[in-house]
Amino acid sequence: MAKDYEGKLGIGQIIFCIIAAATLCIPFIIDPMEFSYDHILPIAESDINFWQDGYIHVLFETVGIADKIPQVIYDIIPYAFVAFYGILAFDIVFALLMMIIRNEVMRVLVRTISVLLGFVMLAVNVVMLATVAGVFANYFKYVSDTGTPIFDYLKNSGVIFFAGVMIFSLIAMVKQFSSFFGKTR
Repeated sequence: MAKDYEGKLGIGQIIFCIIAAATLCIPFIIDPMEFSYDHILPIAESDINFWQDGYIHVLFETVGIADKIPQVIYDIIPYAFVAFYGILAFDIVFALLMMIIRNEVMRVLVRTISVLLGFVMLAVNVVMLATVAGVFANYFKYVSDTGTPIFDYLKNSGVIFFAGVMIFSLIAMVKQFSSFFGKTR
């Protein structure tokens, strides 16, 4: 029995992408309440990219590889958010195209692109995992000596947003490898 991609699966993919894009509404700083969409810019350097770069650098320093990482890695890291939200937008477009154009050639093209974007989403997930680990490395390396409780630090570190994007990028990666694999006939 063929999967009904044009029906339930396509609508499910669109709903997931909209929910994942709602990570922009996750509070970045809790006290005072500031949302992530206030700190992220799609083109220029944003506050979130600045914090993320700092956390990843602290993580690399903690494990002793900061001087061994090529500068190109640090240059690519800010594009993780562009890739994450861009792939979500592409998935919505692909799902709509699959609902409109019921063609096996189109399905093969979308499958190929989806698998490639799955690997990009894997890289996004690794960057977010490193960022979350860097938040904790920063606390234990620099902040814990000041006597600041970990909860007070975490509520103003952006870790909730980074963890949210990490979780949704993991789910999206799995969906990239599986969602566009139904048959039209």
